[in-house]
Amino acid sequence: MQFLLDTDMTPAQVLAHLDPKLRAIGDSLMQRQPACAVGDALALRRTLDHACAWAHAALEPLLLELDPALPLAQPGIRPQQLRAEYPAYWLFDPIDGAVQYLHGLPLWTMTLALLVDGRPVLAWVYHAALGMLYCASQGGGVAGNTKSLSVTPQSDLAMAFLGTSFPNYPPRPQQEVGAFLRRLSSVVPLVLAQRWMGPASLSLCQLAAGQLHGYWEQGSSLYDWLPGMLIASEAGAIVTGLDGCELNWMSDGILAVTPLLQPALLQALDGAVGV
Repeated sequence: MQFLLDTDMTPAQVLAHLDPKLRAIGDSLMQRQPACAVGDALALRRTLDHACAWAHAALEPLLLELDPALPLAQPGIRPQQLRAEYPAYWLFDPIDGAVQYLHGLPLWTMTLALLVDGRPVLAWVYHAALGMLYCASQGGGVAGNTKSLSVTPQSDLAMAFLGTSFPNYPPRPQQEVGAFLRRLSSVVPLVLAQRWMGPASLSLCQLAAGQLHGYWEQGSSLYDWLPGMLIASEAGAIVTGLDGCELNWMSDGILAVTPLLQPALLQALDGAVGV
């Protein structure tokens, strides 16, 4: 990590250095959160934009202290735009789960990842409502509030507790909705429970903590999945696309699951598309 960051700190020390600072930013965002739904679409957008702009302004100088040469991706800039120019950069989402945040619900997180060649090597996910900070480094394991985490070794699909996410962003083409419903109807009869548990980052951390046995989502939201992807994989989950191939910028969906359940879930999810 020293060849990526202009600092003498190890990855573990970088995690520990930023942890309290990230908590403080996340706690401030929670204080700014509306207590209930704001009245109209313009007000919703204004509230979200102001909160995110404040968080970016608070975080950027902290990252510059670590390495002035590593950029922080700005709102509206897709990560793909940075990869050609920068081999490494910070990816920050102040509010993953914006709809919940804007409606006064606790199911949102703040995420940060250091990407190298488009892959996460450091990751934080902060669930401010519970004061829970998850962090991981590539090859260094994962912790939740400093406690080491690992997935639950469940082997019985009938006892599996899964998270998912609905097709989120309008317009929602009927083909996309139909594919989701086919996958959902294929999985639900096989498992103990299938639930929506908030944003992907939160569900992937719950998987890492042994509270879920798997998470799947269709679409191409790798931007949202990267921090939780590292956290889940460092806790022992298998993380792939819904087709079982490597998860990357071209993937259509994510499957993250405790290893013993992966073959059966992959068959159910991938097989449902052609039904």
